Amino acid sequence: MEVIRQGRGYGWRGSVGEFLESPERTWLAALEEHHRGLLGTPASGSQAAAWRVEHRVLASALRDLCLAEPAAQAWGVVFEFELPLEGGRRPDVVLLAGGSVVVLEFKSTGTVRQPDIDQTDRYARDLADYHEASQGRVAKPILVLAAASALAEQREDVIVTGPDGLGQYLDATATPGTINLDSWLEAPYAPLPTLVEAARRIFRDGELPHVKCALSLGIPATVELLARLVREASEGRRRLLTFVTGVPGSGKTLVGLRLVYERSDGEGRATFLSGNGPLVKVLQDALDSRVFVRDLHAFVRTYAINKRTPGEHILVFDEAQRAWDREYMQLKRGIPGSEPELLIGVAERIPDWSALVGLVGEGQEIHSGEEAGMPQWCAAASPPTATRTWTVHCPPKLALDFEGLDVTTHEQLDLTASLRSRQAEELHRWVALLLEGSLALAARLAVRVRGVGYQMYVTRDLAEAKAYVRARYAEEAVGRYGLLASSHARILSEHGVPNDFMATSRMNIAKWFNAEPSDSRSSCALTQPVTEFGCQGLELDFPIVCWGEDYRWAGDGWALTPIRRKYPQQDPVQLLRNVYRVLLTRGRDGMVVFVPDDRELDTTEHAVLAAGVVPLPDHLEPAEPAAQGA
Repeated sequence: MEVIRQGRGYGWRGSVGEFLESPERTWLAALEEHHRGLLGTPASGSQAAAWRVEHRVLASALRDLCLAEPAAQAWGVVFEFELPLEGGRRPDVVLLAGGSVVVLEFKSTGTVRQPDIDQTDRYARDLADYHEASQGRVAKPILVLAAASALAEQREDVIVTGPDGLGQYLDATATPGTINLDSWLEAPYAPLPTLVEAARRIFRDGELPHVKCALSLGIPATVELLARLVREASEGRRRLLTFVTGVPGSGKTLVGLRLVYERSDGEGRATFLSGNGPLVKVLQDALDSRVFVRDLHAFVRTYAINKRTPGEHILVFDEAQRAWDREYMQLKRGIPGSEPELLIGVAERIPDWSALVGLVGEGQEIHSGEEAGMPQWCAAASPPTATRTWTVHCPPKLALDFEGLDVTTHEQLDLTASLRSRQAEELHRWVALLLEGSLALAARLAVRVRGVGYQMYVTRDLAEAKAYVRARYAEEAVGRYGLLASSHARILSEHGVPNDFMATSRMNIAKWFNAEPSDSRSSCALTQPVTEFGCQGLELDFPIVCWGEDYRWAGDGWALTPIRRKYPQQDPVQLLRNVYRVLLTRGRDGMVVFVPDDRELDTTEHAVLAAGVVPLPDHLEPAEPAAQGA
């Protein structure tokens, strides 16, 4: 559902004492007004009924609490607080309990559902991570099941309670101190945007999304350094070759897009080139422009083969380590020369000066012809291939690849941590351990990954996986989930995952990522998977990663059966390993691994479990009675 406007940012706010004194009809009218302003439609009858239940349950719990603890009357309470820049996401209630931030999510059901637990937990974690006035404070999630009065238990970090136990939990979660309600409401909230949304903001608002994680990881410093190097190349009339390295999701693409935006007009214009066709289509669709983001292979055909000179002085190209080598260019396009040689040749024809800025990923080679790596850039920038003198700027770890050239190293050009996962910065190391078969070490690391709120589930039931993600994001207008699958797996189509070439080639990849969740072309329809070729460089909030027989556990290690292609591959096993590395690192909040219910994959499920992934709980699990004295 499209969010119309933010309005005032909440439905009702005040102290606990003011809430208890306010007539229910006045309170309800404020929530209905906010709902209409936010979504452009009146609240449904069922929504109004749910609000009334919420009011009754919370008012009863707070009255009892204030009798025992009169100071609780001064606590702040906010209903329907909008998380800024999050597409209308809003927890039901935020209670400023002394020095604690307590998030209450109400459900009318009497059953404990895993999606509801995870949703409540995520609200609390997002406030703790991205809301300036909540950082460093106790942020406690409480899931209230209105129809389960005799329930009181804790599921991981989330308290799950019925109405009868709510008051005592509110008392227990309070900590000494005071949080000013007005200051809390006005405090900055800086969420981590998706790549597509971040690109929209860059070109719409002219600002790099200064998320807390990005600032701490030095992304603005990287952008500033690149701008300075480009400016010096322009003023000195020199040829610049520079590289930015980083793990998947570390912000390399955002860095490149920001540089292109800053030089989008005037002297020294820039363009962003990518050989990742789906990424180009998704960004062009999102930006509604074909000027800033262009297909690398089409650019090479236009300017390298036809010997034309582009109007831009700055060429930013994605996944530089995956540039096609000479042999593959000859086989695929009938063109002599590698992509690095051709791009260097194009840049040398640009009058006066030029800058090539390469973004270098790690472990992302999935195509034939992509395995030559960085050394071919050194060869392309060296005589006799290069006719001009090139200055190289790169991270220290790439210096040896450019031996013999004028090289300057900068630590700021290496982005070492992922922005894609909201909390799980060690996800990529866990994936590496899993894919190399170090299951015990992976299991140890998985505890830490899950401990910071990144959920990893496994199931043999695809319908169960779909039900979970739909329920998890049912109340969020912008939550993004979808099916991901290896293009090599043949067994998946038999289990409801049509990943064959004909099915995937007919889909509209831009709409799969950008269309509204209700659109049948959207990833959220959960009908059509995207393979490694379609999702590389992009992301979802919670993907369903469909595991195939092409990467199965054989008891003491992985048995890989990559499909041989008509073009030569130096290491087909490593290419397939990278396929699963891509698939397993697309999620921002977590992932569900779907292992088809086939005997051939029984041991694969055991391996995934042994690596620390937990079984997907039955999300309609009956609530258990509260223990005596709870």
